[in-house]
This record gives sequence, C-alpha cells and structure tokens, in this order.
Amino acid sequence: MLLKVAPINSFSGTFRIPSSKPETQRAILTATLAEGTSRIFNDLRCDETQTMKNACRALGATITEHDGHLEIQGIAGTFPPIGRVIQSRGSGLVFRIVTALASVQPSPVVVTGDATLRNRVMEPLLQALRELGADIESIVSENKAPVVNWGRGLKGGTCHLPGDISSQFITAVLFAAPLAQGPVEIEVSGEVYSKSYIRQTLASLTDAGIKVSASDDMRHYQVEPSAYQAQDITIHEDYTSASYLLAAAALFPGRTVLTNAYGDSMQGEFAIVPILQQLGVSVTFDRDASLLTVDNPPGSLRGNFEVDVRDCPNIVPTLAALGAYVQGSLRVTGGRLTRFHKASRIEAMAAELTRAGVDIDVLYDNGICDGFEVRGARTYPGGVTLSSWGDHRIFMSLFLAGLRMRSANRFSGFEDVRLSFPTFLEDFTTAGVRTAAVQEENEPAQALG
Repeated sequence: MLLKVAPINSFSGTFRIPSSKPETQRAILTATLAEGTSRIFNDLRCDETQTMKNACRALGATITEHDGHLEIQGIAGTFPPIGRVIQSRGSGLVFRIVTALASVQPSPVVVTGDATLRNRVMEPLLQALRELGADIESIVSENKAPVVNWGRGLKGGTCHLPGDISSQFITAVLFAAPLAQGPVEIEVSGEVYSKSYIRQTLASLTDAGIKVSASDDMRHYQVEPSAYQAQDITIHEDYTSASYLLAAAALFPGRTVLTNAYGDSMQGEFAIVPILQQLGVSVTFDRDASLLTVDNPPGSLRGNFEVDVRDCPNIVPTLAALGAYVQGSLRVTGGRLTRFHKASRIEAMAAELTRAGVDIDVLYDNGICDGFEVRGARTYPGGVTLSSWGDHRIFMSLFLAGLRMRSANRFSGFEDVRLSFPTFLEDFTTAGVRTAAVQEENEPAQALG
C-alpha cells in the first residue's frame, strides 16, 4: 500500500516533540539490570521501545506501564535461566545489547530479528564478545543474526572494535561489561563515529552506579565489575524526531511552536538546531516552559553550506530533504555510517530525490559513500512514486520533501513511522496535510487525514 500526500502552502502550529528513543531504551536497560524498582518518566512508547521492553521482560524484568511513566523491577544483574528465543525484530540496538547480555546468563539464549536485521553487520561485536570469553554461534549465516549464545559467561579482559561501523557495538559491550567476572577494556581502532550515542551510554551507566571510564578520544574504555543501581529518570526530547518538524517549519513561512523541548541534550542530532540557524531560520528556547519556537518569515533558504554529520548521522535524510530547497548548495560529509543502517541512507535519498527532479550527487571518500551535495530549487513538479527503501527515516524525510512540490506524490513505507514517531502522520494532518492510502495507481483512495 502507498500513501498519497498532497502538497501544502504553509506549515505552522503547536506540536509535541516525541521523547528520546535512545534515552528511553538505555533507561529501560539500566533499570532492568538494577536491584530494586526504577521509574522512567516521559518515556517514548513506539515499536522499537516496545521491542526493548519485551526483550528485557524476557531477561527477567517486571515492567509496568503507567500513564506518563514506566515502573521496572530489576533483576539485580542475576539472570534467571530462561532458555528461550528473544526477538529483536528490526532493532539493531536490541539485538546487539541482548546478544552481549546473553553471554552472562546461565542458559543458552537464541537472539533473532527480522529480515532487515539479519542482513546487518554483526561480526565485530560477536568477535569482541568472543575475545571476552563468550560462546556465540550464528545459526544461519556466519557472523549474522540469528545467533545462539550458550551463556557461559564473560571472563573479562580486552576486546577490540572498529569505530567506523556502529557505535552500538561499543554500547553493547559497555552494558554487559559490569557483569563480567573481571575488568573489561575496549580498544577501538580508526576514527570513532557517532560519539554522542556512546556519551549517552556512558552517562546512563555512570548514573546507574557503574564504574566506567573513557579516554578523551573515545578509543579506550575501562569497566570494573559493578552493580547497577535503581533510580528515577526523566526522558528528554528526541532531536532526530524533532528534525522532521523543524525541517517542515524551515520549508514554509510562519511560526511553529514545539513542546516537550528541554533544550539541553547530549544527542548529536541536536545539531539540527544550529544548522537551521545557519540557514537563516530563527530557533529559540523557553526552557522554563519547555518550548522551542521556530520563526521563518521569508520561508526560503539561500546560500552555500557544508555540514559534517559524523556525530549526527540520523539527520542525514532530513538534511537531504532540506537541501532540495536550498537555493544554492548544501554539502553533507561524514555520513559513511549510514550505509550500515536499515537502508544505505545517502544512496536511498539521492536515488529517490533524483527521481523527483532534484539535483543531488553522492560524495565518495576512498570509494566509500560518505555524503552528498544537493543544489536546490524553489519547487519541483511532483507526481511521482517514491520508495522508503524499508527505512522509516527515509519515508519521513521524503514525505517532507514532497510537501513543497506542485503535485501529490506517493510513498511506500508509511506504516513504519510507528517504529520511532507514532504520531508523525497525525501531527502533519493537524498542520493541514491531506493524505490517502492507495493500493494501485488507478484504484480509489482511502482518506487517512
């Protein structure tokens, strides 16, 4: 099924930024591993946080959902014998962390996922865990999901990981390391990308009482055996999700107000705020009221800009959509990690925007897809069918790009917004965007909003 989306002439209103997905997931994990009861306020409820909750329940945690917060009774770092299959669906973070935690369980655990996850790179993590004493085997394809972890413990010692594939490898080992029999050291080779996600992990562990340290260049980590402590946590806003609302506000003249905006964030994707300011959009915070206001009187973006996204890879698709309307050029570099995400996001956005008439080139660094340069225009004809490549962030970004085209476009993958931003379509319907689900080009449409 496709989603037909009509263009709009203006965008304004008041919208709530979803709470942070990575902060929610990390809070659920620390609460699961702690002794006692933790409460997580303002948590995000979407498919991927639900997958994390289901996995943590399988590990032995008791998780109760209340209006506005979660209550989690942890397992005190002691796993009950479960001998079962844990489903990660499409979540790379859930698969990687649960695979690491399964190493310290007393019985075998199979960790699996959907077709997209089974194609993702896992070998560096599996090899690192084996260096620490884990006994892990792939069930279908070598060094891919699904795996069986025989649960024979992590002895400790030193493991090695690359820094330019996924920060989730480092995060996974860091979460399991306090439960090892001895101290764990992680040595990271090459340049470290997505440092902000590792900093979020380190902050989560430290707040939970874990003895962990990292070098200034984020290439060396030390973790001592230590116990997770229960705590109360309030989750802040998610700037990847906010980027879609912010980008829409930047594409049209007017004022947009976003709530649930604390303004202080360790997220690398917070970079969307200074990027918009560089593009000439006014973005201001009222931290007392948790409001973010976007004023964009001209409704146009002009100039020649360059952005390094090595610490904010999840806004790469958003920037491609924005760049399509920068009258001048937008050059984005440092995005090589995105080729390991649900889709190769740079190539996906370039291919689909080219289909819509956008002048965009993929940039390569030593043969590796690293970024793009887009030379924008005021508008495009529209009337095309665009693919999400099975990636919810590609869908949401292409959706934005289509709003300023002259004719309605059709998009695949609209159901996947439930993974991280369940109210995405509702919010844009409130802003006046008309959508309809369609089966085939000539079949009647079913209005969604």
